[in-house]
Amino acid sequence: MAIIDVIKFEGQQGLLIWKWEAQNNKKRGEEIRLGSQLIVGPAQEAIFVRGGEIVDVFGSGTHTLSTNNLPILSKIIGLAFGGDSPFNAEIYFVNKSVILDNKFGLLPFNLLEPNFKIPVPITARGSFALRVEDGSSLLKQLVGNLSNFEGQAITQHFRGILTENIKTAIANISKNEHLSPFELEVIVSEVSTAVRAILEQSLSEYGLDLKLFSIEGISIVDDDPKVKKLLDEYQRLMSEDVEERMRLKRRAENLEVYKIERTFDTTEKAAENLGGSDGGTGGILGTMVGMGMVNPIAQSMGNMMSNVNQNVAPAEDGNSKIIDLLKQLGELKSMGVLTEEEFTAKKQELLSKLK
Repeated sequence: MAIIDVIKFEGQQGLLIWKWEAQNNKKRGEEIRLGSQLIVGPAQEAIFVRGGEIVDVFGSGTHTLSTNNLPILSKIIGLAFGGDSPFNAEIYFVNKSVILDNKFGLLPFNLLEPNFKIPVPITARGSFALRVEDGSSLLKQLVGNLSNFEGQAITQHFRGILTENIKTAIANISKNEHLSPFELEVIVSEVSTAVRAILEQSLSEYGLDLKLFSIEGISIVDDDPKVKKLLDEYQRLMSEDVEERMRLKRRAENLEVYKIERTFDTTEKAAENLGGSDGGTGGILGTMVGMGMVNPIAQSMGNMMSNVNQNVAPAEDGNSKIIDLLKQLGELKSMGVLTEEEFTAKKQELLSKLK
C-alpha cells in the first residue's frame, strides 16, 4: 500500500524561504514518494531542486505528486515505479507576500562640521518592506545551502550596499545644501529617495521587489563630551545668528521711517535759517514778508494741508501716500507755516498710520 505524505510549509512567520524536511522520519531526509500531497499556501510557491538545479516549481494549491506533474524531474531520475517509489529532491517554500518592518541601523561614521572643521560622528536608522518577485532567482543567487532565509538576512547581505549609499547620499546632499551635521534631520526625505533608487536596482537582480524604504532619522552620536560641547557652541552661534537676522529685518522694515525722520532733522535747521535765529522777522522769511510773498505761499500751503487732512486713510492710499504727505508736512514746517507743536502732532498722527 502506498504511503501518502503531506508536504507543506511548517516554518516560522517572517521567513522568505523555508526548506522542507520529512518530519515523521528524519532518516528519510529528502526522500519524497510519488502520490504525496504537496500543499502550497496563498502567496507561496514550492521549488524542487536536485543536484543544485531547479527542476520544478509549483504555485498555490494542493498538488498530488506524480510523473504527470513532475515532467522535468521524471526525465532526470526516471520515475517509473509505484507510489512506494521514493526519489530524492530538495523542496523550498518561498514566501511571496510583502515582508514588513525590516529594520536597519548604520554604525557611526564621521562627517566634517564646516564651521568648526571638526569631524562629528553620525548615524542613521530606518526600515524597509520587500516582496519576493522571482523565487527561483533568489534561491539561485542568495540562499545556497541554507535551510531557511529570514528577512533580516537580507539586511545583513545588503548591509554594504545600504551603508555605502546612505553615507554617500548624506555627504553629497549636506554639502550641496551647506548643512552642518547638526541639521541633517531636514534632509531625511531626500536621502531616502536617493538611496531607494539604488537599492531597488540592486535587489531586483536577486528577484526582490522593494515595496518600501524609509530613513527614519539621521542623528549625531553625542555620547562624547567633546561632541556635546561642540553642539552647545553651535546652538549658541545659531541663536546669535537668529537675533542678528531679526535685527537686520527690523532695520529694513523701518528704513523708510528712518529716512523721513532724518529729513525732518534737516528741515528743522532749514526752518531756522528761513525764520532767523532770533525767531523774529529777520533772515529769508523776513525778506519774503517784506516782498509780499508770504500770503501766496501761505495760501498754497493751506491747500497742501487740506490735502493732508483729506488723504490720510492708509486703507485707500497705502504707505507711499502717507510718506508723501509727511514730506509735504516737513516742507510746511520748514517754510514756517506750521508751529513746532502743530508739526509734531500731525507727524505723530501720520506715522501711526503707517502699515
